[in-house]
Amino acid sequence: MTRFRYGIAALGILALTGSMMAAQAPAGGQAPAGGGQRPAGPPPPPPKNLQVLPKDMTTPQVQALMRNINAALGVQCGYCHVFEGPGNPANDFASDTKPTKLVARVMMQMTGEINQKLAANIKKPADQMTQVGCMTCHRGEAIPKVPPPAPAPGAPGGAPGGAAPPTGRQ
Repeated sequence: MTRFRYGIAALGILALTGSMMAAQAPAGGQAPAGGGQRPAGPPPPPPKNLQVLPKDMTTPQVQALMRNINAALGVQCGYCHVFEGPGNPANDFASDTKPTKLVARVMMQMTGEINQKLAANIKKPADQMTQVGCMTCHRGEAIPKVPPPAPAPGAPGGAPGGAAPPTGRQ
């Protein structure tokens, strides 16, 4: 049951990733800047220490997902990973030494559970469901900004006489 739950979560994350990548694709079918092609050579080694993502994800799939997480949180690789710079042999993406990586795992599990619960309780086809993802709350901020609570009715700045504040719709 747990593997199924994580599989559903990963599918939701991949669907979100695909939609974000499609939205960011260059117009007219142009190749991305920098050529967008990986140089010929051996394939990258498989990712290590995947605990939330499916263990059979390839390095390019994980990298695409991480780019979307970077954008959603407005951070770079070093925020969660031991990262010294592109191609640096001291980079250690598998390391669990940074607390932010551990928090990210919990948050990924949370979004997967929310998406699974939505799918189970809202009788819509999966392609018509809105998925919860990092961007839902973070919106480009590493720590999501939470708006201040609305003033209580009857309090200074609140609705007079305890009435509900106006909604702005007429």
